[in-house]
Amino acid sequence: MDETTFREKLAVNSQQGGTGSLGGSDPSQADTFRCHRGRLEALLGNGLSINWDKRLKEVQLPVQSKELTALFDDGSSLRPVCLIGCDGPHSMTRSSLTSAMKLEVLPYVVFNGKRRIPRTEYADTMHKYMQDSVLIETRKGDIRLEISINEFAGSHVDLSYVYSRPAKQNGDPLHKPDRPVPGATDIPEELYEELDALQDLEAPFKDVFDSEKVRDDRLLHWLMRTMEPDGNEAKRLADSGVVLIGDAVHAEPILGGEGANIAINDGIDLAEHIAAYGVGSFEWFSKSKYNTWKTSVENSKKQISEIHAVKTSHL
Repeated sequence: MDETTFREKLAVNSQQGGTGSLGGSDPSQADTFRCHRGRLEALLGNGLSINWDKRLKEVQLPVQSKELTALFDDGSSLRPVCLIGCDGPHSMTRSSLTSAMKLEVLPYVVFNGKRRIPRTEYADTMHKYMQDSVLIETRKGDIRLEISINEFAGSHVDLSYVYSRPAKQNGDPLHKPDRPVPGATDIPEELYEELDALQDLEAPFKDVFDSEKVRDDRLLHWLMRTMEPDGNEAKRLADSGVVLIGDAVHAEPILGGEGANIAINDGIDLAEHIAAYGVGSFEWFSKSKYNTWKTSVENSKKQISEIHAVKTSHL
């Protein structure tokens, strides 16, 4: 499949003849586009047998043994020859087999909202601002506001928006780094107060971030999690036939990170490695990727800092 066809199938605005362009003047994003996650998963899974109803409960690896056992919530189990853990930042594979690799939560407040609007409303109120792009943003001091298109579908348009800023020192009611995973849907009243305090917002940000409308949307409190790869743990796991890839081994923040892109690269590189060397050489693979993983995590931390930095004017 060539790149043009790939974009035509997967871009979030492909039904409008768009190519998922992010717009902006950043030359590093010239070849970047926003794809529809569901359509990408369907394309990658085409022709594969995937057990979507399986949920990993635990991976057992007895001391001084290389006998892996994967246990699932439905009571079934599997003894694999090898195990590839690509199950995200909350990886059950990783947490079952090592306690040495810990997630770090960066000091940023981030809330994501989802809204569905009629296509006619989009045409009347937003299209002239979005044009051919699927993402726009604006700044108010160190506060960053982002609006993006998730999908054009039938008679409606699905929007996603993000409110983010650095966490305040000495206590911040919107920064809860220790909240449990289910706590992502607990939205403090202080968020709506901050939205009300925003002054002189231009269209379409004024409408999208209207606090009364936001109250009716599906909101999530996002934590900006990162994790550095651990070469020693990668070697230990590889000796037992386990390799971690994607956010399971090098987590990056949702803002500023390229976790999904790097994870896809990991999958391609691992497939090529297995085709060439088999499944008995995972240590080589992890060692070959270590510097790339480490650099990517470091760059993601720099990027999230830069997109929230207060820009000063020069006379």
